Amino acid sequence: MQNPDQLYARVKVENEPSQRIVPISTNKPDIPQNIQEKWQKIVNLVAEILCVPTGLITRLTTSDLEIFVASQTQGNPYKRYDKDMLGIGMFCETVAGKREAMIVPEINGSDYWRNNPHATLGMHSYMGVPIEWEDGELFGTFCMLDDKSNPFSQQYQELLNQFKEIIETDLSYLLLYEQMQSQLSAKEMQLREAHHRIKNHFNFLISYLKIQSDEYDEGHGLQSVLKELQNRIHTISLIHDELYQSTASMHIPLDQYLKKLCDYTLHNLVGVHFQINYEIEPMCLSPEKSVSCGYIVSELLTNSIKHAFRGIEAPQINISLRQISPQEIEILYQDNGIGLPEHYEVGLSNSTQSFLLKSMIDQMNGNIQAGNKNGAFFRITLRVD
Repeated sequence: MQNPDQLYARVKVENEPSQRIVPISTNKPDIPQNIQEKWQKIVNLVAEILCVPTGLITRLTTSDLEIFVASQTQGNPYKRYDKDMLGIGMFCETVAGKREAMIVPEINGSDYWRNNPHATLGMHSYMGVPIEWEDGELFGTFCMLDDKSNPFSQQYQELLNQFKEIIETDLSYLLLYEQMQSQLSAKEMQLREAHHRIKNHFNFLISYLKIQSDEYDEGHGLQSVLKELQNRIHTISLIHDELYQSTASMHIPLDQYLKKLCDYTLHNLVGVHFQINYEIEPMCLSPEKSVSCGYIVSELLTNSIKHAFRGIEAPQINISLRQISPQEIEILYQDNGIGLPEHYEVGLSNSTQSFLLKSMIDQMNGNIQAGNKNGAFFRITLRVD
């Protein structure tokens, strides 16, 4: 049965004679200020990496397409709250109507796009993806526009999709929070609070990618950045899997979580046979602490895979984790690789990974000792109370 409160938008789609009708946000929560600020960082960052003047997050209403976030980049002709009436043939209307990504590398290559409304603002190329709520209703689009021809490589498309997932995850959190408030369930409210804390780790991903984007070489390093971003997103996704499957506790089985995370990292990064040995005591931590531990172990594992095993015939890693007091755990990590450089100190090298590793350990009031013992060896203690 049709929902009498359902709202729809009519959009004009490329080369179609009649408009398409799409469902849009109905009785959805407002986007809070902290999420709006995070989206602003995302739009700014992607526009800077792609070297385009314009990045936008748009929002559909029953009659208009409104700019919800506009990149603060030089040459962007759009600003927040600008809006255009639907039905005039904007790029984002086709993305919304077809519910799929679209690239227009040059408007003059198409009779349809040559006279589109963005042409008067000097925009010659476009890449956009739809943004949807969990129930399938459309929020709007996430797009990049350039004032010159731009084919938008496959790597750039992947980058846009990675951040689309983050934006849509935020929308899912908002719906979950509203549901918990209406049900007045203590466990569900705790779950929402845990998800809210985990969401903050996405800000870390944005900061990480910003650091990496300053270092990568055009055409050489972006794929590596995307691969590591994917690993970090998966670190958080695994926590959500554990939470949704949990019925009795708000704590995560750390031993199971770390093994799943390491197995994923090995599958995603390694092209040769690899042995990893675990000696992990069963223990449960909060989602926030578990994500931090996951980041730390993932950084060590990724660093070994990338740098430690040149010329090593049988790569091997040992990971040990135990509780040494009610408030503290110990992680022992060792590989049989070429070892650490002389005078190596975590956080003081030029490595981005080393800096991030030390930052995460400091956030947990922890300590790290690094050295060589038939390969690289790390002893890490972390506060978990």
